[in-house]
Amino acid sequence: MRWLNRFRLLLALFYFCDIRVYGRERIPVSGMTLFVSNHRNGAIDGYVLLKALPACRAIVGRNLTGSWFLRLFFGGQIEVYRRAETAEQRAWNRERMREAASVMRRGEPVLIFPEGTSKLGPSLLPIKKGAALICRMLLEEAGEDSELTIVPLGLHYEEGWRFRSAAEIHVGQPVRVTKDEARNLKELTETIRQSLMEITENFANEQDQRIGEAFATMLRYHGVTDRSHLVLCRMWAERKIPEEKRGEFLRLYQAADSARYQGAPLVARRGGWASAAVYWLLSPLILLALMLNMLPLAGGYAAARKMADDRNVIALWRILVGTPLFVLQWVIYILVALLFCPLSMAGWLLIGYAGLTGVGCWLLDVWRRAGVRGRNRSYEERQAILLFCEGFMK
Repeated sequence: MRWLNRFRLLLALFYFCDIRVYGRERIPVSGMTLFVSNHRNGAIDGYVLLKALPACRAIVGRNLTGSWFLRLFFGGQIEVYRRAETAEQRAWNRERMREAASVMRRGEPVLIFPEGTSKLGPSLLPIKKGAALICRMLLEEAGEDSELTIVPLGLHYEEGWRFRSAAEIHVGQPVRVTKDEARNLKELTETIRQSLMEITENFANEQDQRIGEAFATMLRYHGVTDRSHLVLCRMWAERKIPEEKRGEFLRLYQAADSARYQGAPLVARRGGWASAAVYWLLSPLILLALMLNMLPLAGGYAAARKMADDRNVIALWRILVGTPLFVLQWVIYILVALLFCPLSMAGWLLIGYAGLTGVGCWLLDVWRRAGVRGRNRSYEERQAILLFCEGFMK
């Protein structure tokens, strides 16, 4: 189980350029703990959360563990039917809830996504009562004075489907639940919903989400604030930005003829020639790394394009298909190197390939941003963007 979690975390760290954890000090070090998280990016959410919860068992759908291949990616968890339609399936789910309660009594934390399904949409989805039911079952079997801790987790992605984008984990205020409080499932479910609302993005609609996320990107990547991307999104969604500044940003956002990064126009502070130079200097390295890894990248892209029915499962399909293709590519390179090169040279070639792949992944998002800033070096709104970002912090 431990090595599987390390493998899955490695996949998340490879796919996303950065996974930032905020509020780690709020995670309990002992006692019965149930983590509840919003569900944004399909089954990949569990991978990302391993950055904050390396030894946690998650409640997952049985549809994710139907074969040995899927068990490699999602096995070792507590499996339930997402839609229990028969008496047998409902009995299975009840037994799995008892298993979750037993795991927590042993001091192991459990993770559940109480929305039941995922979406990279504008707001939190309706909360189901599964988390509250686990709390009640656990405390009913414990002593009268027992209590457990519910810890809300807010998952946030800058662009959850995009390779080498960034993700954030926000740990909310823990909620202590007693046996009496757990008896009222409706109230406990509402408590869980409110705790998640405080650490997630909740826009009015998808258009407002696109604008708010672009606002957060523009401020964050112009280096004028150390606030998280989620905090900036929430400021926009909750209208904590003065109307004058909202209007100015909307004007900049709607202006045409600018290169964009995650929907936001990025510019350089000093003309943009240095950014253009960085872009062109890095281009041969990035393109070589992409060419050397064309098999997993193209295969993952094609699979997501064909199989993904929404943005929230694009990353999942790319990882499920790209990972075995990456292993196959390694085998091909090893065989070719051993067949056509001396052993010492083959070793150095493979080390060079691994190093180039790692450096290319590390610099890919830097290259993207440099390209956007370089192309915007003559953009007529460049100075207005810089003044907006600098004035925002005054």
